[in-house]
Amino acid sequence: MKIGLTQRVLMHKGRAYDSLEHSWYEFLQGHTLVSIPNRLCSPFPDIDLLIITGGDDDHPVRNHVEHELVNSMLSRDLPIIGVCHGCQLLTQRLRGSVVPVADHQDCYHEVFYQDQPHWVNSYHKLRIEQPPPGATVLARDPDGHAEAWIHERTAGIMWHPERMQQPWIPQEIQLLLTR
Repeated sequence: MKIGLTQRVLMHKGRAYDSLEHSWYEFLQGHTLVSIPNRLCSPFPDIDLLIITGGDDDHPVRNHVEHELVNSMLSRDLPIIGVCHGCQLLTQRLRGSVVPVADHQDCYHEVFYQDQPHWVNSYHKLRIEQPPPGATVLARDPDGHAEAWIHERTAGIMWHPERMQQPWIPQEIQLLLTR
């Protein structure tokens, strides 16, 4: 499968650089990976699935490119997975909402999937307040807040499976990586 990955914008000595965490290469081993630059190119890359990666850089160019990519993927009925920042972006883009959270940054915590606990990492400052309308919540934190959801062929995960020694994502989202 040909998977497009969005990139963070890192500033160094006044210059902007696109950046992709190395752990994605191991996590998506066996797939063809396409690093998507933070600039609008036409036409968009020919990919089978888009992953909007994490990172709280909140760069306006990155946000614009990611919104345009989401529009393109949705119009072609192609799958999208949002991870952390990507999950927050998709949640809001699909009319859900996020709010600040204080205790989910730089830690591990439990999520519950089909009543089974799973330990996941957490690097986010926002949590899902309301998942997108029509979305199925797949995993919740101990307080009952959504940590993973899916709506048709679009899904969001609040943790970083690519950074885990034993990566885990809900089966429904895993299936998007195998189609």
